[in-house]
Amino acid sequence: MKVRDRMTSEVITVRARVSLQEALHIMREHNFRRLPVVESGRLVGMVVQHDIEKALRQPGMVPEAPVEWVMTRDPLSIGPDDDIVLAALLLKDHKISGLPVMEDGRLVGIITDTDLLQAFIEVMQNR
Repeated sequence: MKVRDRMTSEVITVRARVSLQEALHIMREHNFRRLPVVESGRLVGMVVQHDIEKALRQPGMVPEAPVEWVMTRDPLSIGPDDDIVLAALLLKDHKISGLPVMEDGRLVGIITDTDLLQAFIEVMQNR
């Protein structure tokens, strides 16, 4: 099974200067925990809900601070034609919860630990 078979292809992104508050609002509104950060069509980072919430608990951090202050820069990514086992190994080995899916330098999707768990459940149920 390939990454493209399990990835979400309609990815909501934010720009690096979007506030932590706005990014958190987007995540809660759409019920997901991570956002790719894109500038001029190029993936520059990933921000996860936990990191935003942790940052906002720090003294002096304001909700209007930009996501670029807490995002992971130049995140690990995967291609749509890669096997989902590789995606699972990358998530496990790097202790992350999602990977941007890149093709020809463009963000074409995202695959998460939840996507991989759902694939595992379906495979096991159909045995």
